[in-house]
Amino acid sequence: MSIKSIFSLKSVTDFLYMFFSTLVKKSLGFLREIILAFFFGSSIIYANYLLLKTVTDFFSQFTLGNALQANLMPKFAKLYRREVSVDLSNVFDFSKYFSFKLFLLSQIIQIPLMFYINPKEIGLYLVLSVLLGVVMSVNFFNSIFLTILQAKGRFKQHSVATTFNLSISTLLLYPFILLFKIIHEAFGIIGVVLSRLSGVIALALIYVKPLLAEKGDVRASLSLSDFNFSIMILGNFANIIMLLSRFVAGADGSENIAFYTYAIVFLNIFLTAVVMNINTLVIKIISVKRDYKIILLSALISTIIGGVFILVISLFSIEIISFTFERGAFTASDTLITSSYIKDISWSFIFIFISSALFQPYFTLPQSYIKRTSKYLAKPFIISVLLLLGYFYLNNQGVRLNSLVMIYVLAFISFLISIIAFIKYYRYEN
Repeated sequence: MSIKSIFSLKSVTDFLYMFFSTLVKKSLGFLREIILAFFFGSSIIYANYLLLKTVTDFFSQFTLGNALQANLMPKFAKLYRREVSVDLSNVFDFSKYFSFKLFLLSQIIQIPLMFYINPKEIGLYLVLSVLLGVVMSVNFFNSIFLTILQAKGRFKQHSVATTFNLSISTLLLYPFILLFKIIHEAFGIIGVVLSRLSGVIALALIYVKPLLAEKGDVRASLSLSDFNFSIMILGNFANIIMLLSRFVAGADGSENIAFYTYAIVFLNIFLTAVVMNINTLVIKIISVKRDYKIILLSALISTIIGGVFILVISLFSIEIISFTFERGAFTASDTLITSSYIKDISWSFIFIFISSALFQPYFTLPQSYIKRTSKYLAKPFIISVLLLLGYFYLNNQGVRLNSLVMIYVLAFISFLISIIAFIKYYRYEN
């Protein structure tokens, strides 16, 4: 087969669009972090914002991305294989209803958290809480219909839409922060959230609205029974681990959460832009031909690449962080603390890299089997989280140490669970 004919295959072009859009989105996300570091550094305003945002980010792990796709993609893919056009009005009604419930739930958690940390600008954080809840709710609404786009086989449009969203929010970030800083120095943080809100609203108007206009004889339905909590945890375990550790890092209302966030940026980008793309390629291969050596090889490659990356971080972390962030409000002192944090965190990602590689084949099994077995796999993870939070509450060892304990313990637990998931995959296929 010629190179031209290979690239003419839809599956190959779809993969290339997803791969390059992931790189673009991660680059834009990295640029956002640089801008945020320039304006806010490790300020207490930014630290408190991160703590509030952790709540909505945590909910998003169960309602967006891989977790949502794992729950909804098979259902809608099967539906669109039978029908050319489908009426999505019922899906719209459910999405609107559940988005509102998510918003209320976020406020129930964020507002007491706000009074717990007791910031000086309490009115500012009330506004931030509402805006963050709206962003999360609109994001969930959009994600339902973006998953439907993928189910229809429109992966190119999905890639363009998600890249467009982040492009808009990144483009508006700098001017929005400047604009609100002119009004009041502390209000700059509002510009951060409004830039994200602009992106998700633009996505809804340009890419989701046309889907709602489609009519058909078959009415698609959606309900809470279509969502499996255990699959949502296993599908996004890496992000959940990072968010739980981030929450613990800021539990005392100090600037420590800002240093954790800057440190985790490099590791997270590497995980999603390199390791996860290797895993995606492996999934495409084993979906055609079951080859267990490929899976183990991908885990080995991810480990080696991760090890090299961690070695570079351990040797040159100060230089890398200084070059990336040290300007504006981000000082040399911030560089030293962030460098120390990234060295302490980095080795936990070896477990996360391996787990990501071993988990992926499990999700290629039939949905009926995954739904039946996932609750047993997710249970040790949930129990570990609850035990750790209880331990931290009873033993005041400092949020930095607690965040490290959280990420290392959960990374190791996920590693053990991923081995069990791989064994289940192997046994099912044989």
